[in-house]
Amino acid sequence: MNDKFICDFPWVHLSVFPQGNCTICCVAKHSGKGNGHSWNRISEDKTKTVTVMNSTVSEIINCDNYRAIRLDMLAGKVPTACEGCHQVEQAGGRSKRQLETNRNLDHAALTADDGAIKSDLRHIELRLGNFCNLKCRSCNADSSTSWIQDYYKLKDTVKLASGYHWIKSNPEFSFDWVDDESFYDQLTELAPNLEQIHISGGEPFLVPTHFKLLEKLVREGKTDIAIHYHTNLNYKWEKITPALDLLTQFKEVHINFSIDDVEERNTYIRSLSDWNLTISNLKLFLTHYNFIFAVTQTVSVYNFMYVEELTQYLKENNIYIKVRLNHVQSPDYLDANVLPKQVRQDKINSLQGIVIPRIWEDLYGHYYNPEANGQWDYFKYFTEKIDAVRNENLNDIFPKLA
Repeated sequence: MNDKFICDFPWVHLSVFPQGNCTICCVAKHSGKGNGHSWNRISEDKTKTVTVMNSTVSEIINCDNYRAIRLDMLAGKVPTACEGCHQVEQAGGRSKRQLETNRNLDHAALTADDGAIKSDLRHIELRLGNFCNLKCRSCNADSSTSWIQDYYKLKDTVKLASGYHWIKSNPEFSFDWVDDESFYDQLTELAPNLEQIHISGGEPFLVPTHFKLLEKLVREGKTDIAIHYHTNLNYKWEKITPALDLLTQFKEVHINFSIDDVEERNTYIRSLSDWNLTISNLKLFLTHYNFIFAVTQTVSVYNFMYVEELTQYLKENNIYIKVRLNHVQSPDYLDANVLPKQVRQDKINSLQGIVIPRIWEDLYGHYYNPEANGQWDYFKYFTEKIDAVRNENLNDIFPKLA
């Protein structure tokens, strides 16, 4: 058996999207034939979405699509849903599959002939609905309530990475699953060997109902785990300190701060954010809590040509914190690979000795070798449309993209 593309996640992972549907992995293909979402096949050309509202967690884990993905991997195939990781690896980068496959599992022994498995969740990702106070350029109404008004203004003229109006009209989906305590009960029952929970949103610290899950884990003595948060830092500090105090009871807590650029460029990308509040709350986290902190910088076409300046700003202001990169892949017109290949190569070459090797290799793996994806004109069209809605101007803020 060719096991070169085996990944642990189809066996140990559950990822819940804001509207309650699930995916085999957060970076799996999200649309089209062969996507990584949870669905059952009704007929040759028709499927039914499996969500936390219409199915149990066990049924989700063993839906038709997940079983097929496992069987493909065991047969030595690269599932269509997982082509993104394969492409990163072929380009010389280090993929999420490689980072997460470290448990020495006997995947074949754990799998029935039809691809089904016994639920043993080790890694859980919860995107807690769509309540959020920002409307980032690479986000959408599915993940941010602040995006909804712009969504309705743009949806008929721009290809948005969102089907919010369709989601709202479909009874299979709901953003209210975060308030269902029985769902959290299922999670803890099906995760006897739980290792990690990743929590994002929306803005998770503004969704207090999920703290019931944390309280349940504490009551049951399941605190020997790592909890990871992604947060935008834009809130009143005193509003979130009770949650932070609760988190101190867990073995390991990672707080990832979503910051994409500096000052007005960050505000443009992460619309409605307050730069001074962002930095003020960042410093309060570092001062008051002994968690593991990092900045997650999402690289897109907007900030690629300025990618090193956030790290430089932090260093110049004596904020010593690890920076890691996230990469926009969808929508493809915001992927930095819309830029000409030579432009990307020149930029990456210029960063040798400027950024640390880990960051340089990450950029190289994602952006050095791919050809331009042909979406530059649509990027400009999208940006002009959203600039008009938000009364902003790309050329004023990002002159290198003019």
